[in-house]
Amino acid sequence: MIWHRLDRDKTIDMIGRVKSAAEAMLFTPVTSEAKCTRLPFFNSFLLYRLTNFSSLPTFSMDFISNGETFHYMDGADTAIRQMVDQGELVLNADTILPYLHFYYCYVRLPEGEIILLKNAAEAPHIDLYDEERRESLDIVPEGIHIEQDPSTGNFLILAPALYDSSPMEVLITVSADGQVTTLPKRMLTLEKMQ
Repeated sequence: MIWHRLDRDKTIDMIGRVKSAAEAMLFTPVTSEAKCTRLPFFNSFLLYRLTNFSSLPTFSMDFISNGETFHYMDGADTAIRQMVDQGELVLNADTILPYLHFYYCYVRLPEGEIILLKNAAEAPHIDLYDEERRESLDIVPEGIHIEQDPSTGNFLILAPALYDSSPMEVLITVSADGQVTTLPKRMLTLEKMQ
């Protein structure tokens, strides 16, 4: 993601909009930085990140916002559901993969963490990557297969993924309203990974 740093006035405004009385000392303009990035699958809302650099380790909170209303990304898909209700979500052949990368990064799933892989051979080395790799929206897996049902608008995606720490081929269903279901199809073997 390409982040754009907010100026001091916009940072102060954001802090004022997102903090509660209990968080009054958590973020201050002196010790915090605010930045935003565009998401290709939302019409006008951006992803905002507020980081406190005075804490060890540094502490960040992410929000989806139009600059006025901030929806905290708390691990549930509540903020995404609100974007769907507001008509913000745009899913098509160009935005479906960035949406999946975003969804897997920000929504905690009962299956554990899911990361789409560039290719199966990447699986043993995925721990070498930091948050930048996890948050990359531009990765197109090798051998990915995407279909869209013209009658429902639902997408079916077959792709390599790290599925709860195991390299798997997964079948992903994304409904027209952004609901994601991920089913493991088969383990990616060592022969497949080389």
